[in-house]
Amino acid sequence: MKKIILILFFSTSLIAQPIKFYGEAKPASLVIGKTDSIKTILINKNKIKFSKEGYFIFAFDKEDEGDFELTIIHRNKKINRFNYSFAKQEYENQELTLSNKMVSPPKKYLLRIKKETKQIKSSRKNLIKNNKTFYLSGFSFPVKNVRITSEFGLNRILNGQPKNFHNGIDFGGSTGDSVFAIADAKVLFVGKNFYFNGNFILLDHGQGLNSIYLHLSKILVKKNQIVKKGDLIGLMGSTGRSTGPHLHLGIQWFNKRIDPMNLFNLKFE
Repeated sequence: MKKIILILFFSTSLIAQPIKFYGEAKPASLVIGKTDSIKTILINKNKIKFSKEGYFIFAFDKEDEGDFELTIIHRNKKINRFNYSFAKQEYENQELTLSNKMVSPPKKYLLRIKKETKQIKSSRKNLIKNNKTFYLSGFSFPVKNVRITSEFGLNRILNGQPKNFHNGIDFGGSTGDSVFAIADAKVLFVGKNFYFNGNFILLDHGQGLNSIYLHLSKILVKKNQIVKKGDLIGLMGSTGRSTGPHLHLGIQWFNKRIDPMNLFNLKFE
């Protein structure tokens, strides 16, 4: 996959406070930070939540471009500032053939789709309430045998019609294959027989980080259940808009869409 990325990084801290960063600041990626005595954290003047231990997350969407500033204000009045600049990225196209009703849903399904979309958005609004740091468990793949059949960011062309880009990773497999939680989490939402998503699970990893597992043949967890990294949560399937058995894994920080590979490559010291 070809990408064009320009990333500039500057630290303009005049009075520095030690900070640890895990991850790379770039489009479609996430950074976990750790520092002491935080009073306020801002990204372009928008406040970011942090834990009492000093952990916090910030991320950039696949389509983010331009200038961003991270400001960390400490209780002792010391300030850290970090500036990032991103150019537009380019991704390859992917052409798929699906049943026409899955590309352009008949009118009789539109109200159902609207209702289902609203349910998911409503659930994600609860992400702001969770300041836990489940994500400190680290991340692992959601399947035993990793075979990626569709990468993040591809421009989808369905039955010849340009559609939204692919906002996750598809893992190939067979119906009934085990699907695991990528990190510790709370089950935020369980969806059954949704038009596009099929059967799916939405996990809350804390501080806005969430993962979604689509097209399952079976769901093995319940809403509000606490799961650990590697726990069995469902079985692979081909429900919803799907060309065959696979798992679609999507990851977001609030509404920022993240390439899952950037989490799997993230290493804690």
